[in-house]
Amino acid sequence: MSKVLVKTQKGIRYLEAGKFKAAIKNFESAVRAGDGTNLQRDVAAFFMVEAAKYRREWKKRRFGNANLYWYDQEENSGKAWSDVDIAAVLLTPDTRKMNTYLSKFLGRNLEAIRFQRRYAYGRPLSSWRSENGRRYTRYTQTKNVQGRLGA
Repeated sequence: MSKVLVKTQKGIRYLEAGKFKAAIKNFESAVRAGDGTNLQRDVAAFFMVEAAKYRREWKKRRFGNANLYWYDQEENSGKAWSDVDIAAVLLTPDTRKMNTYLSKFLGRNLEAIRFQRRYAYGRPLSSWRSENGRRYTRYTQTKNVQGRLGA
């Protein structure tokens, strides 16, 4: 396993424990690590930026007149899943806290994140398994990202 994935997993564990400063530090060192693929470094950068933004917003709650970032998006934004979005879901553990963070970071609802996990690890429908990418691409994209992550 590459240093990028090790540091990213360590940062995710810190994030789950609520230690944002240590998580951001590990995500930053994962981005700077020399090994790993571009996708792995992009996921570490995604988590670094989103954790820093969330930490800043969390600190602003102390002030009554602070203009907080509105995390609650509409139910279904309709935007496609990028490779980084899928990789972020695949690298995180399936816990309530991490799913809540992913929901805020990705701007998706919890059902969409659960559905994405089902594509990769659960029991996908037989029509998804037999697709070749010509007509449906979501399942094949998820499998491709999973292979490129090496996780």
